[in-house]
Formats: sequence, C-alpha cells, structure tokens
Amino acid sequence: MPASPSAAVPVTDRVAQADTMLCADRQFGDSAAIGERNLARFRLGLTMLARQDDAAADVLRTTAAASDERLRPLLYDPVLRNCFEVDLARLEGGRSGRSSFGAFVRDHMAGPEADTPSPIGPCEALSDPHLRAWPGLGGAWTLTEPAPHGRSQEKLAERLMELYRGALGDSGAAGPVTPTDDVRAVLAEGAELLATLLPAAGAGVLGHVTMVGFTHRESEEGPLQSMSGGDPLPSTVLLAPERCASPWLAAESLLHEGAHLKLFDALRTGSVVNNATERVPIPWRIGSWTVIRVIVALHFYVHLLVFRAAASGASAAVRQRFGAPPTAEDLDEPSPGTPAARSGRYRTSAERARYLAECMLSLPEEALTENGHRFARWLLTALRLVDDDAPLPRDRTTATGGRAEPGQSPEVPAGGALRRVAPVDACALPGLGQLVVSPAESARMHWLNARSWTVYSLCDGRDLDSLHTAYARAAGLPPGSADAGRQVGDSVRGLVAAGLVTHGT
Repeated sequence: MPASPSAAVPVTDRVAQADTMLCADRQFGDSAAIGERNLARFRLGLTMLARQDDAAADVLRTTAAASDERLRPLLYDPVLRNCFEVDLARLEGGRSGRSSFGAFVRDHMAGPEADTPSPIGPCEALSDPHLRAWPGLGGAWTLTEPAPHGRSQEKLAERLMELYRGALGDSGAAGPVTPTDDVRAVLAEGAELLATLLPAAGAGVLGHVTMVGFTHRESEEGPLQSMSGGDPLPSTVLLAPERCASPWLAAESLLHEGAHLKLFDALRTGSVVNNATERVPIPWRIGSWTVIRVIVALHFYVHLLVFRAAASGASAAVRQRFGAPPTAEDLDEPSPGTPAARSGRYRTSAERARYLAECMLSLPEEALTENGHRFARWLLTALRLVDDDAPLPRDRTTATGGRAEPGQSPEVPAGGALRRVAPVDACALPGLGQLVVSPAESARMHWLNARSWTVYSLCDGRDLDSLHTAYARAAGLPPGSADAGRQVGDSVRGLVAAGLVTHGT
C-alpha cells in the first residue's frame, strides 16, 4: 500500500515541510551542526591520543590545533577516519599501542601539500585521473585504482585497498571499476536530481559522502547493488555500475547510502540506545535486528518515502530534464520462509516504515536515551507528513519532578563539596550550547548540553544548596523553583556518574 498524504494539504507543500524538517533537528538533521560536533570530537580525540603516544604526540597535537579547513579533509578521508576510529576504540578499551592515525598523518604533513591547506585529502590525492563525483554540489570524488607516488603514498594506497576489500567482505575482491563517461554522467545527474527534488535533505546527505566507488560483488544474497562504508570504509558509497542506469535510480541509491552516512556521523556524538544488544523481530528478514539497526533502517525509509512523494509531484521541468520517475517501487524481496514472504505483507517501503516505527514506540521507556526519544519524535513527525497511516509520535514529557527514572543515577546527598575533576580535555561549541569533556584518566568523551555545562562550570567546591542558588541566578530562574531544582539535580547526577564531578568533604 503506498503512503497516503492527507488531501487537506497539497502534496508538494507537505513534501517541502518534510524536506525542511529532516534537516532542522540540530542533533540528527542539521549537517552543519553534525559536522561541527564531529570536528570537536576529532580535535578532542587527537588530544587524548597524544597523551598515550609520545612518538606521535607532536603531530597529533599539531593536527588537533589546525584550522577547520585543514581538518575536514583529514576527518573525512576514508583511511585516516578509519585509523582515528580504531585508535579511539583502542584507547577507550584501555589498550595501549601506537597511533595508526599518527603514522599516516605524519607522512601526509611531511609531504609537499603540508605547506598550504588543501581541500583534497590524502586518499583523494592518490587518484589518477582525478574525477569529481558531482561537480558543483560538493567535493566528493570517484575511486579508481590508486596511483601512488613515493613510499608513504604506497602505504596509504595499500591500506585503502585493504579497507575497500574488507568492506566488501572479500579479501580477494577485484579492484574498483573505473566508471565509463556515461556512468559518471548519470551519477552526476542523479545527485542533481536528488538536490532538486529535496533541496534540504537531498543536498544534505550528499555532503556526508567523500568517496564514491563502483564495484561488482556476488554473494549468497545476490549481486551488490549499493552499500555505505560505515566504520570499515568511512564516508564512502559503493555502487554497482548498473545503479546508474537512470538518474532516478542513481538518486535513490545516493539518498539511501548518504542517509546512512549522515546518521553514522550524527550518532558519533550522541547515543540513542541504552541497550545495544536488545533485538527486535523483523518479519521480512530471517532472525532479528538490534534496536540500533531498526533506527538506521527507519531513518532511511522515512527519507525514501519523502523522496518518492517528491517524485510523484515532480514538475514538468524536472520530468523533461531527468525523465519520468519509475512507476513501480524497486524494493528488495522478503527473505524466503519469513512471515512476510508467506503473507505477502511488508513489500513496500511504507509498510516497513510503519512496522519499524511501531517497534520504536513499543520499546520500554528506558531502552532509549533522551536523544533516542528525541530522534523518534523528530523522525515520526516527518513520516506523518507523507504517510497519514504512520503511527503518531509519542507525546513525551521530559520533566520527572526530580525522581529518578529507571537506570538513572541515584540522588546526590545535599552535604559535601562538588568539584570538577582534573585534568580534563575539553572542546566548547558555544553556538550549539554544548561542551565535550574527557577526564584524562578515563579516555571517554561526555557531551554536555547548555544546562549541564552551566552546572559543571559551577562545581568549584560549593555544596548542593549553594549550587542551586548560583544556577538559578545564571539561568534566570526563581531561587528555589522546581525547575531549577530539577535541572540541577538531573545535571549533578549525570556529572557525578560520568566521573566529571566528585562529591565529598
């Protein structure tokens, strides 16, 4: 059954509202805010790594202090991003070792490109010929067989191909396919179509793609159509050349994988689930999915339904330029033997999106973080704009009256001094009202919102009563008010539990 937007509001208006909404949320939708948080995480992570690796400390600290323009090509480089994430996971796991990021970036910083900031990252510099994926819409480039010059580039090229084959799950896979001129032209047209139909969300997901590779791969599930790299091959979309048979097919593929990359970046700076192992049955697939996979799939399906609603209302000018949109939905079949395969249900994006939305709504309150509940409300509100049969977002009141919710840290006694721990590494994002902090001994990052940031700054040895008074003054709230008490209580509990603040005599 297709999605059914209400006839009370024109489809084009509702699509425009959904397109805007998908980019409005500062945590999950606003690409500029997502990028700013990831740069802060990158700087802080490099500073943390420098504490643990004396040999690479200088280059790590120098890189952390570089301008945003210098950092972006490094952060979104497939090899360097993978090295950074591996190094950070090792550090958070308490394992010692040399920084692989430090080794690669030292070679890059020592090269001729080190003197002047360049929008071209280390892996992109390996490509010959150098091919832009969609000129005029962003800096994404097309992967071809690397052409390294010098030993440092050879090591980088070897690592890039290792990650490429690892992402495909085949150590013996052939190298990337160099696209024909026709394939490249349709890829660029698909990006232009996506940005034309969805000026906010479409253009937004394209900005999270650094590298586009074309490849062939056969598996027990059939030939590869498209995939996003995630951790194994960050900021990357891999496509079968056949996905560029038409601009419409290319646009849908880029939306699918670009939306995954965007959410991947967003989730790096804000967790949405409290139990990463909890699973949900999926009627069109054998077995079950983790809650985070449900969230990722729902995120894509909502974007896809907005795209298809936009396609159905495409103007004559769009149809003349890019051709008519497909009349039938191209969706993968349910796995054989599943309830969906037997019943004939869950064969449309709308049916699957509704099911996944109901799964999120039926989770226990404590299954999602505060960010997770915010994510659900935001995404389901956008879904309702293009599908009246989708479930309504839950109207959730975040105030708890100071009572601990399930899984929440216990109350902090009134007596005793509250002090910030030291030393810490921190990076402030005043425009977003956030502070990211990491105690030197724990190697874990903690994201504070404006309220927790204010409370944290006031934990200078005063007791809880004095903290209430000082916070109420800083926040412009009446002294002794319930709002001030709740905000201080929630923040102090979180700060003490995170090891950012101590409570004692």
